[in-house]
Amino acid sequence: MQATIVTIGDEILIGQIVDTNSGFIAKSLDKIGVAVYEMLSISDDKQHILDTFSKLQNQVDLVIITGGLGPTKDDITKHTFCEYFDDQLVVDEAVLAHVTAIIEGFYKRPITQLNRDQALVPSKCTVLHNAMGTAPGMWMKKEQTVFISLPGVPYEMKYLIEHEIIPKVVREYERPYILHKTIMTYGEGESKVAERIETWENNLPSFIKLAYLPSPGKVRLRLSARGTDKEMLEKAIEENVISLTQIIGDIIVGFDEGETIEVILGRLLTQHKNQ
Repeated sequence: MQATIVTIGDEILIGQIVDTNSGFIAKSLDKIGVAVYEMLSISDDKQHILDTFSKLQNQVDLVIITGGLGPTKDDITKHTFCEYFDDQLVVDEAVLAHVTAIIEGFYKRPITQLNRDQALVPSKCTVLHNAMGTAPGMWMKKEQTVFISLPGVPYEMKYLIEHEIIPKVVREYERPYILHKTIMTYGEGESKVAERIETWENNLPSFIKLAYLPSPGKVRLRLSARGTDKEMLEKAIEENVISLTQIIGDIIVGFDEGETIEVILGRLLTQHKNQ
């Protein structure tokens, strides 16, 4: 199963803000076995959005779009959805009640027409409840591709991914397992490491891919396995890590990518001192 992530916003293209949404979405999809095919950033232009939708149609299973769902006139994603899906906007009463509760209950001010317009959604879409804001998410399918539109505000996007998108994808789609194991090495450059493990790398099974992630003084080696048998994948990764350790064990300093090299080296030095 493959997905493309699309961020909409001129502010991204001119470097005014950094796109952090795509990384979060990609990590969330990877955990449930959905491979990200590509990430795109496009302008707040209706034709650009339509062209992107057409290009991605039936190329991937999921297209996840962030941005363009606010109350102002430059937020055009809903209208573009209607044009692409030959649909029209209708008022969703549940969304309107939610927006009213936020504006009148939390902000203590009268609701405006711009606020009410947040409750307008394409009639054919599945509405995704956004408990963190006023712009709902939208789920629409055309032929073999599902298009999912989310607000660009990071904490709203994260809520919808975690509470709406991921559970729905897990319920409705069969997905392979995608497992990763990162080996951290220190003291040798990428080319030297590659030379030492060339034979080992050439003998990796076809369902395991190796990626080199170099930085000054260290190289991370990421093994990624993809398939339907989780136990077999785990066993294959474990066996190949063991054989790799026999080759370059002198420069391997850890396996936990959640820790920095400084933390790992500090722990190793402390352990050595206490021995």
